[in-house]
Amino acid sequence: MDNPARWYRISQLEELSGVNRRTIHFYLKEGLLPPPRKTGQTMAYYDESHLRRLKMISQAKQQGAPLFAIKEQLGNMEDALPRSLGNKLQESKKALPKSAQGQKTREAVLEIGCRLFRKKGFANTKVADITQRLKVGKGTFYFYFSDKKELFLECAPRIFAELFSVGWEKIREEKNPLNRLKMRGDLVLPVLDEFCAILSLAKEAMAEKDEKLKKLGEQIFTSIRLPLERDIEKGVETGLLRPINPMVYASMMIGGMEGLNHLILTKKNLPKKSYENAVYELFTFGMAKPSPDDRAS
Repeated sequence: MDNPARWYRISQLEELSGVNRRTIHFYLKEGLLPPPRKTGQTMAYYDESHLRRLKMISQAKQQGAPLFAIKEQLGNMEDALPRSLGNKLQESKKALPKSAQGQKTREAVLEIGCRLFRKKGFANTKVADITQRLKVGKGTFYFYFSDKKELFLECAPRIFAELFSVGWEKIREEKNPLNRLKMRGDLVLPVLDEFCAILSLAKEAMAEKDEKLKKLGEQIFTSIRLPLERDIEKGVETGLLRPINPMVYASMMIGGMEGLNHLILTKKNLPKKSYENAVYELFTFGMAKPSPDDRAS
């Protein structure tokens, strides 16, 4: 049985596998090997799964198999026996910090990361901000995460889940789509500032060049918009709302919440009663199906 705690520098991996580093880097780029564990900007470690894969690739190449076929074969084996190849990065991360202290440190990095991303945004949060607050070196950060982007990809769903983890069971039980819209607003209002912080993070991610960050930003925004969109759609179907575009109006409701948050932040003494139902009333009255009396006039 392989020892999961055994780690190799690339020079050792070259020697043990018989594959030169240029080819190893090529395999990494092509997805035939999982990413190594980085402990610094220029420091990386490889494990037994990398060595196993390199030996399998070399053997398959000797038998005349093309790389695309080898990659497919590795993927099939991973699905069948994920532990034998150790391909999935998340599995590698979970296996790496064996001690309770290691898990505690990783969780602390995630907690501080979530807090700073919500407060400062993605671009303005630096790795140094996190390590300084934890009083650890940057090498500790890079032991658990290859870069800030990887941390953000793990933090964003957590931030979203923490904010929307309570109160949604009652919404699911409510059948009237207009009541559901109001209940959603009631849930968001107490955490409006954090809600808008998540929206800012999503927009910031969508503006990034990295496709993974873009996709994450789109997923966050969509997960906020879709429930509103479905309630509006149901309201149109049942005749409670006039025929409108649910996607457009759901997006406008989200924008209305952002505008309201800006007003609350700038007008500190604004009475809650003056705005607690404002966005809901603006859009439900604007979306509402006209009564017979309204049509007659």
